[in-house]
Amino acid sequence: MSRRGGRGFTLLEVLIALVVLAFGMLSLARAIGRASQEQVESFQRAQAIVLAQEMVDRINNDQRNAVRYVGNYVPYTRAEDCTLAATSWERNGCEWRNRLLGVDVRDGARVIGAPMAARGCIVNLSPNVYVVAVAWQGVLPTQAPDSACGSGEFDTESNRRVYSTVLQIATLGA
Repeated sequence: MSRRGGRGFTLLEVLIALVVLAFGMLSLARAIGRASQEQVESFQRAQAIVLAQEMVDRINNDQRNAVRYVGNYVPYTRAEDCTLAATSWERNGCEWRNRLLGVDVRDGARVIGAPMAARGCIVNLSPNVYVVAVAWQGVLPTQAPDSACGSGEFDTESNRRVYSTVLQIATLGA
């Protein structure tokens, strides 16, 4: 009677188990990396929503000058001094560009309070109807957005993200 089969694992069995374990670990590492990228995308989208709503609120608080907000808002490389603005819409535009730059939240010397390479667009669709959009650089490729905001400004169209919202100003008594 041979007792060889019952004493332990053969070297071949150990190698097969290690290969299976290695494939499992690679799959886990890939899933963790993808989850991390998705978390960055989600965080940027949340920031874009806040930024767009902030501009909607600014326009709502200055409705008589709403049409003056129409345009593209591309932040400068450094924060602007908004105290020099002569009018409410110029000051609001300046402050929004600074917010698009992300200057309010820092991680050491880095500004992190806005999506990557954020820019804003405000379009007047019809009298008293405006679209406020925020475009930014995503990290995962996807289908290009329908909005023209930020078109051609990012690495690829498949990495451009846009969040937009519609603002309609009521004309009571008109």
